[in-house]
Amino acid sequence: MTQETLDLIHASYQQALEKSDNILQIVKNLYAILSDAEVCEEDVKAFDAFIDGLRGCFHTRKKTFIFTNEITYINIVFMYVIIWLNSTQKMCYDINLNARRKSLESDLRKILEKSIEYPHISANIRDRFGLRGILLNDFSSEVSTEYIYKLYDALVGILAGKNRKMRKSFIDWYENNTYIPPSDKATIRDVLDIPFYVDCVKDYISGPKNNGYKTLQFTMGVAVYSEILPGFQLEIQLRSKEMHDIAVSGTASHEKYRNSQELQKVFLVDDFSKLHITGFTSYDSKEDDQDGIHFSKEVFNRRISTTLVP
Repeated sequence: MTQETLDLIHASYQQALEKSDNILQIVKNLYAILSDAEVCEEDVKAFDAFIDGLRGCFHTRKKTFIFTNEITYINIVFMYVIIWLNSTQKMCYDINLNARRKSLESDLRKILEKSIEYPHISANIRDRFGLRGILLNDFSSEVSTEYIYKLYDALVGILAGKNRKMRKSFIDWYENNTYIPPSDKATIRDVLDIPFYVDCVKDYISGPKNNGYKTLQFTMGVAVYSEILPGFQLEIQLRSKEMHDIAVSGTASHEKYRNSQELQKVFLVDDFSKLHITGFTSYDSKEDDQDGIHFSKEVFNRRISTTLVP
């Protein structure tokens, strides 16, 4: 995409920010401003794909409150699946589950990146809501990999119903477990009624990226016919602590990649003094960005360990 078009999007984003007092209004106003914009012929397809991506972003962001709440409930079930593995399968998972909602700037940047790379299709952001499970056990790489695959099989087998025997075993276990509060049992029942499916499985453990990145990555989606969360997508990453260290600060770190991208500049605020968005006053810290416009929002953080939950 030409710099002229990127500058147009950047200027329009500034206008949308100045006219808005919350995230949803930002997306709505940006869509309205850019819908009538004219760009050079070579940018038309990518630009139109971006506009279509904005429309999808708006409709998903309208459901942000509901989706964020449901992530908490889904993570409670994930937590009990791990406790079930430790209790009944002689496993000893020590794992941290962290769920987050993508920041608006990151959301828009990824829509733009996908629109430029694939201008003939609408950008589908699978990781707007994400869950990362980091195995904390001091295992060898072989044992860590075995534990990650076992957890994947359990999540897919139980939540997506891919293993009826495993699902029934889990249901019998939690229903008869006197230590699980009735409220949590009700949550598990409700989540297991959601028609999940598994999509876009990327096994970067058996086939690492060239930069050393290793993770078992997949998307849990909800069927469009569902009465609860129709069309919802949650990207899940399972990795060991060693894999996580490489991804965050090692050879596979994205920071150098992010910092070198011109697209990152498109959705940055030029002048905070012109904004009147509640809870967004600077880029200094997450406290200055309470809605998650620049910083992602953590919605769940829980450690499950046999030392904490026998």
